[in-house]
Amino acid sequence: MKLETVSVTCIFIVCQVAFAQRFQLSEFIRPIRVCKPYVPIPTNVSSNPLACSKEQNFASNIKDKDADKNIVQISQENGYIIDSYNVTTTDGYILTLFRISGGIKSPARNGKPAVLLLHGWGNSCEAWICLPNDKTIVYMLADAGWDVWLANFRGSSFSLNHTSLDANSNTNYWDFSFHEMGLYDFPPMLDHVRKISGLNKIFVIAHSQGAALFLIAASEIPAVNEKIHAAFFLAPAVYIGGTYDPVILALMAITNTPVEDLVYRVIQGRIQLRNPRLLFSALGIEPHDICQSQAVRCTLCDLPAFIPNAFNPSQMNYTNIPRLISKYFDNGNIKSVFHFAQNVRSCSFRNYDRGTRGNLRRYGSREPPSYNLKRVKTPIFIFHGEQDTWVTPSDIQRSREALPSETVRDVVRVKDDTFNHLDFLVARDANVLVYKPLIHTMIEFNKRT
Repeated sequence: MKLETVSVTCIFIVCQVAFAQRFQLSEFIRPIRVCKPYVPIPTNVSSNPLACSKEQNFASNIKDKDADKNIVQISQENGYIIDSYNVTTTDGYILTLFRISGGIKSPARNGKPAVLLLHGWGNSCEAWICLPNDKTIVYMLADAGWDVWLANFRGSSFSLNHTSLDANSNTNYWDFSFHEMGLYDFPPMLDHVRKISGLNKIFVIAHSQGAALFLIAASEIPAVNEKIHAAFFLAPAVYIGGTYDPVILALMAITNTPVEDLVYRVIQGRIQLRNPRLLFSALGIEPHDICQSQAVRCTLCDLPAFIPNAFNPSQMNYTNIPRLISKYFDNGNIKSVFHFAQNVRSCSFRNYDRGTRGNLRRYGSREPPSYNLKRVKTPIFIFHGEQDTWVTPSDIQRSREALPSETVRDVVRVKDDTFNHLDFLVARDANVLVYKPLIHTMIEFNKRT
């Protein structure tokens, strides 16, 4: 960690000096970070060569028939009723909502309680079905009698259309962060779910960035709070000043410098995570072509297949890796990443930092305003993991303190010391450690309301 910190600091200083002659230096000299990175409790997770050999022999003979199928195909083939709806935002983005209204165990009917699932950065709604069908939260909810709705935010593969912009040729399409998703994507999707389901209030489950944009909407648009029974956050990426994720630490070196704009233009606003390396794309190679279960188990493919420091071998079902890779990775917009990096540096949860001049023009102040979470009135339940490199336990505490005390109904630490950020979607025991207690809490809450 010391070497990593020194490297990041050196890059940051070089960036400052390089732009000192052209730009006003004082505008870009800001603390590299305000909060100290969190130090998780140590765990004894390691890769055993013998176990690796046994697992690769076992995994090589198992094929997941659903790995290359989309959510519509998987749902229909397993007896679930799935429909799609389009919602157009006020700034022209055309979004797709999927609805699973029933299945064999719980047929479709009027009056079911509705729940809307909000995915995180770099995902689409298919991130919720990374696990085998009997362990994924989507089908567990449907079987338990819920009317399940799945959001696809702007930029995800199911929501690439726009009334005037082409996602593949117009970089302006990608000029948004999770701020715009919170203000313009979530509210119309929420209203559409309420309209079609015929309910005044619904439930919300949000992972990572999904929780951040939810709180932006709830704090900036008070009426949103009146439309939701309760929200359940899984690793909410709200306050993330304690993160020790190496990707974010590296990006902090160029955050709030003109290099941000340069990077945005070079990669055209987005990262195509399904082909994470330009070389792979040029050769027509998909991650699952080279990242077979045995390769990941032997730590030969961690870098291209998984976010660094987010791979948890103790919770990985290695035979599930082909499906995981095909479902978890989607498009990621770069501006949201820089927005996160800005909040890491400032140890706050606030609007996008446009630089002193841009902030004065946009907000009327030198610094971007923080989101006022005291305005949030929706009951909130939070689940978090000890080894989460993005959203650490100290960050969870900051988010809890920023919200009204009567709003936060419960904060649950997952009962597994190895649990990480991705584990809320991919851990082999996520159904037992997270989904079952979450659904039980939702059912009990629904009874009371």
